[in-house]
Amino acid sequence: MSAVSVTLDDGGLGERLDELRRVTCESVVRATVSQMAEDLKAITPRETGSLLNSLRQRVEDASTGYVGYVADYAPHVEYGHRQNVGQYVPRLGKALRAPYVEGQHFLSEEVAAARSVMRRRFDEHMRRQGL
Repeated sequence: MSAVSVTLDDGGLGERLDELRRVTCESVVRATVSQMAEDLKAITPRETGSLLNSLRQRVEDASTGYVGYVADYAPHVEYGHRQNVGQYVPRLGKALRAPYVEGQHFLSEEVAAARSVMRRRFDEHMRRQGL
């Protein structure tokens, strides 16, 4: 009895699809990081402008981007902080009264909004490519 076999070759289609996904993903990450930075410029709390000036963004690779603040006090503005009631603060010209200052959560809210935007951008980009 003789055997018949067939070998199918995708002609590099799988590799091309992987490359398309990588390029699409990188494009979506870049657009999302850029949009987040622009949105954050508009909503960052301003007293001296130092927090806004500490805003940084970068795209690490096709699937990883970073947006955030390098000011050492940024987490205190975002998440809140304790303070010593009665302590005199010369810059304010008065003593502190509240034991806790609530965070403003502007970065957390932007991240939550960006997640759905990024997914939608990815889906739209893939649809335009016919995938």
